Amino acid sequence: MLVMQRSVTHLLIVIFLVVAPTAGALTYYWWTKNPSVRPLGITRESLDAFERGGGPVFEIIAQISYDPRHSGGRSQAELHRIFSNAFRAKGVHVNVKFARTGGAGTWVTYVVGPSTIGPYPLSEASNGINKAVEAYRMSVKPPAD
Repeated sequence: MLVMQRSVTHLLIVIFLVVAPTAGALTYYWWTKNPSVRPLGITRESLDAFERGGGPVFEIIAQISYDPRHSGGRSQAELHRIFSNAFRAKGVHVNVKFARTGGAGTWVTYVVGPSTIGPYPLSEASNGINKAVEAYRMSVKPPAD
């Protein structure tokens, strides 16, 4: 009987040691609403919302009117990668969307909240990237240091 009590006690101690850090982090999250301490719940969106103080969500959307004949031989996947990397280099995330133009050429329009920047022909799309990032940074509260 004494051996069984010890086994149960040891089992309860192991369970407590496994569960206590998660319970503590969840309690702290519940108290402060800081998503950086929430176990398995950290997302880019929740961190951005926390840094903004719960303000409106702004994102950069690159709308590419795509015509394969006027895309410089680039596929949609390649353009998606190029634009994602260009914005990532500037420290922001972009949502790339495509629409078929049916022969009108390949154009890029950037949407940041209520602002529309462009359209730019694909050859001048880099000019719009800088302007879209500037508009994004003007509309999003900078992180507190």
